[in-house]
This record gives sequence, C-alpha cells and structure tokens, in this order.
Amino acid sequence: MTVLALKIRGIYTTALTSFFSEIGLAIASPSVETAERFRKRRGAVFQEPAHLEIRDLLGRQGVFIQGSRDACTQVAGLIKESFLDAIFRETGGTEPYGMEIEFPYMTKSAMDEQRNKIVPTVLNHHRLRIIASDYVDLMEKKELSSHPERRKAVGENLEKRLVWETYVPGKEIGLVHVKLDGQVLSLSEGEVIQADFNKRRLILKRSRFKGRSAYDGLDVPKQEGDYAITEVREGEWFYRHTYLRKNGEIIGYYYNINTPVEFYPEEIRYVDLDIDVVRWPDGKAEVKDEAILEKQCESGHLSGKLKELAIKTARDLLTLARSSHANNNHFAPSLHSDL
Repeated sequence: MTVLALKIRGIYTTALTSFFSEIGLAIASPSVETAERFRKRRGAVFQEPAHLEIRDLLGRQGVFIQGSRDACTQVAGLIKESFLDAIFRETGGTEPYGMEIEFPYMTKSAMDEQRNKIVPTVLNHHRLRIIASDYVDLMEKKELSSHPERRKAVGENLEKRLVWETYVPGKEIGLVHVKLDGQVLSLSEGEVIQADFNKRRLILKRSRFKGRSAYDGLDVPKQEGDYAITEVREGEWFYRHTYLRKNGEIIGYYYNINTPVEFYPEEIRYVDLDIDVVRWPDGKAEVKDEAILEKQCESGHLSGKLKELAIKTARDLLTLARSSHANNNHFAPSLHSDL
C-alpha cells in the first residue's frame, strides 16, 4: 500500500521523522544518519518517491514544505492539530505548492521531546541549535551518550552559557516582533536592567521608540524623555510594557499577547497574536484587536485552539486590570503562565 512519503532535511529531521512515522506516513530518501536511527524502530516506513519535501526555513525558525497542494494541506493539518503554537503561511504556486510553517516556543519544545524518543536530546535542543548547532551536537554526544538522564542539566548549562551569561547589565537586546502573516518588525532595543536565569525573566529599559507619535493602543502622545520598562518571561503567553514619563509618571500599561517568548543572545523573539490588553492610569482597560485575530484564524495562519487561548489570556488580563482598579491596587501583575 502506498502512503504519503516525505523527504525531510534540516535540524528538525529526527523530530519530524519520529512524529510522521508514528502517524503512519513514510520517509523518502533518508540520510544515512536518519536511516540508521530509524532502521530498527517499529512503524518506520521508508518509501520512494517523495510526495513532499520539508526543509528548514532561512533562520531555522520552522520549515518550508513543498509538493502537491493536497499533500501540503494534509501535512499542515497534521502539524496544526498536534502542535499548539505552530503558524502557517501559504507562499502560493500551483504545482509544486509551498507553505511556510513557523515553529515558536511550544512547538520547538514538543519537537525536542519527539527527538528525545530517538536519540538523547537536551531541553531546548532546537532553539540552541539555531544559536550554536555544531557545539550543541558535540555536547549532546559527549554528555548524553552514556547519561541520557542528564538531558535537563546539560540543556540548562548550555542555555545559561550561550544565552543568559551574555545578558550583562547595560547590554542592548532587540525585540523581534513577528506578525502572523510573516512580517517581521524590529521594536526599539532595550537595555538590560535585570536578567534572572532561575526565573527566566528579563527586564529591559527602552527609551528610543520607533514608529508612531502616540503609544499604540493607549492613543497617548509620546514626549521627549519617555521610557518603557519591558518585562519578559520565558514560557508566558504575554509580556508587559509599562510606559512612563521622564519624571516617572505612569502613562499606561500594554500587554502584548503572543506565542511564548524565546531568548537568544542578541534578541528576544515571538509571534504576535494581534490581540492585546491596555490599561490607563485612571483604571480604564480594554481588549484590543480581537476581530483581527479572528480574521487571521479564518485565513488559516493559526489553529482555533491557539486563537481561543489568546482570547482567554486577554480576557483574564482584562478582568485582573478591572479588579485591581476596583480595589485601588497598582495594576502590575506578575507574569504567570496560568493567568
């Protein structure tokens, strides 16, 4: 019986081969390393010819799939069903048809676990491979080949060395704000105020704003000397900007809803989910752009589950904002993944 066969290349090869083999798809033209890893694995099927090819995106933040429209649609549907925060962008064409699939934080983490089923894999393997591919491979072979139970410890050591030890006070960090349609916006850089590896939290001071003359969502004019304190934590579905005047007066709060932030040596990166929450000093608070998120879901860029999670996050933040004002509390909730 002929089944859909995929040719896979790039840093996600082992993880994707594991995933697709588990659900009955075949692998075409495997590399020598992949063939050896899966040779004795039950359920792995090797078959020619390839109906679809999968390769890394430039920058390795996901994959590009190419083949017939039917094959691409089937594979994209399987990924959308199984990986919560994966983002999908059609690139057009008839035959072969193409699609970009971005793998944010949650999807990369799930890919780490898929790969670990086949070969010992450190936590955050795929993100760390983007930073220092050969070094991560070397450390895994050296440290995990005989001690796979050390994957968490080795991964944390690599993450600390490659990322967090570079966050010295005063260093400028970029904010890479990726839109659902693939547009990449570089927000103004932030100066490191505090970097806490144990809490995976970064606090930045930003004072060189780009773009509009008023603060997005708040519709308050910018003034010379304004600055923002931006607090970001790994694994959260939002992060917070607190905008202030030169004298420390609070202008307002802006909560950006996004895929969980990923930390890199020179930047932080996430996919913006369009919906946001703003709160003014007088207690007024609003959810912004929910309709835009709905349209993005209708366009196929994200799953219904991800859309609903983003909406729930925004509404929970709105409730918290209103509750804080009613109780005369300062609206600056800690970043909690269960919010």
